[in-house]
Amino acid sequence: PTISIGDVTFTETTGNATLTVTLSKVSGQDVTVDYATSNGTATAGTDYTAGTGTVTIPAGSTTATFNVGVTGDSLDEANETINVTISNPTGATISDNVGVVTINDDDDAPSLSINDVSYTESGSAGNATFTVTLSAASGKDVEVDYASSNATATAGSDYTAASGTVTILAGNTTQTFNVPVLVDTLDEANETATLTLSNASNATISDATGTLTIVDDDATPSLSINDVSYTESGTAGNATFTVTLSAASSKEVTVNYASSNSTALAGSDYTAASGTVTIAAGATSATFNVPVLVDTLDEASETATMTLSNPSNATISDATGTLTIVDDDTAPTLSINDVSY
Repeated sequence: PTISIGDVTFTETTGNATLTVTLSKVSGQDVTVDYATSNGTATAGTDYTAGTGTVTIPAGSTTATFNVGVTGDSLDEANETINVTISNPTGATISDNVGVVTINDDDDAPSLSINDVSYTESGSAGNATFTVTLSAASGKDVEVDYASSNATATAGSDYTAASGTVTILAGNTTQTFNVPVLVDTLDEANETATLTLSNASNATISDATGTLTIVDDDATPSLSINDVSYTESGTAGNATFTVTLSAASSKEVTVNYASSNSTALAGSDYTAASGTVTIAAGATSATFNVPVLVDTLDEASETATMTLSNPSNATISDATGTLTIVDDDTAPTLSINDVSY
């Protein structure tokens, strides 16, 4: 008779896959055949236990079985195969000498997540490094796409837009990629961008978004006010003061101002003034006016004081500006009368 070996499908666990050797017809004598395992896509020592031996089919029977030890694992992987070859028959010839054990993987695909990253501006451009993590190692290469998008940070001015594909090699659980961060000298709020995972292969996605927080390291700018000299010109007018920031800010800056008498008197020399100055984000200065009154008196130049207070998003380095009202009236002339007594 002829002898053959069958194929076996075994769902992955630690146990025995049983193979059957079959005769084409009953024989009146014992039939023996040797067997030996060899790697297909499965690896001896990790996926199964290598084995050799001899199988005997007793006279009058047509089949006999033997076992190959299979080792289970928790890796999500492709189905794997073991080759079992029979040789050296006695009392028969071989019609099919190779049996294949297919180990069907029973592990769920792992899931992917991405972390959040905080990056502090350091005076020069650099990279924020994100990590993509698998919930468990896989027996397959895992790939996933990533792409950045603006939140409060703007690509091109705060960071460089980034996209690509991350590959986590079989057996590993993490891989990193970089997002270039740009720097500036603006005092600004911390800003954020979003990194999103998509199109995963050999894995699912459990956490698709990571946040890049760019932490500002620029000092708060300071405010100052100038001195103004205003020459009386025969009609009332405005003395214009300028409030200046030491550096541009990405935040709107406000500060209060108020006038006070020095040698000039509110109501006769100038009109008392108070209010709030707003310097728009990105700008470095703003102005406000103080109405100046005129008269025809020849007098010394007079002064009033403008004081800054209550700044927001800035400090004050020079809180006072002086308004000098320069008199333009000519000195009067003196005369004496004649008297008859």
